[in-house]
Amino acid sequence: MAIDAKLIKELREKTGMGIANCKKALEDANGDCERAEMILRKQGLDKAAKKADRPTGQGVIAVKVDGDKAAMIELACEQEPTTNNERFLTMVALALDTSLRENVQKLEDLLAAKSDDGTIADSVKALIGVVGENVQIRKAVTFTAPAGGLIGSYVHFNKKAGAIVALKLDGAGKDSESMRIAANDICLHAVAARPLAWRREDIPQNVLDKEKEVFMEEIKSKPEQIRGKILEGKLQKFYTDKVLPEQLFVKGLEGTVKEMLDATAKEAGGKAEIAAFARFELGL
Repeated sequence: MAIDAKLIKELREKTGMGIANCKKALEDANGDCERAEMILRKQGLDKAAKKADRPTGQGVIAVKVDGDKAAMIELACEQEPTTNNERFLTMVALALDTSLRENVQKLEDLLAAKSDDGTIADSVKALIGVVGENVQIRKAVTFTAPAGGLIGSYVHFNKKAGAIVALKLDGAGKDSESMRIAANDICLHAVAARPLAWRREDIPQNVLDKEKEVFMEEIKSKPEQIRGKILEGKLQKFYTDKVLPEQLFVKGLEGTVKEMLDATAKEAGGKAEIAAFARFELGL
């Protein structure tokens, strides 16, 4: 049957599928737009299943701050041009808005959250059908600042790395411009300096064990009675290199991230500390 061009245009705008696919779906559905949309959705799910194992080496890190809350996601795809696709960008916005609304704490919760397609996971599958390549939400996190605290964020210009931080403030007003700058600067620092954690106890035990193994190999020729002290010194250096507050602040000539934060809070009339922190880098 002949298909009205207006119906093809309507279906294309609604689904993002190509003109030929929309025309074929409408023909198969005898001109029923809703039925054609379902046909395209099923085709998209089939495409998603076939592409699920394909490598996703491109994508974006995205952040959204809403008052005292912040969400950050990693949305990966196969090719760099896809990151500028309108439907891809819509998926980024949907994932961030959903994370904030649902206060998502782990990826599984975001994927299971409701969307117009059923769930966010279903929306990702629908996107795969539109862009024709594998797309995955690989990481997601949401923070709420402590009462009276504030949020900081930073995403690198290439959108391949980003960080968010929640600060607990005591006497240093959340409306202080210097504190807001400090919070954002901590995130900028983290993107550049790549800390493993914001507390020593948050460094994965397997990472710490590997470092100790390397250090023990390095000092095995030293007298046994001083090996413990040398090992302790090497571990201290490891912590100052990898734990966020202990790192040398990248924007300052001297001093650590903690010292910068303490000094800024003191000038603002109080104290401040990191309450929550996350850093994402594409593919890591």
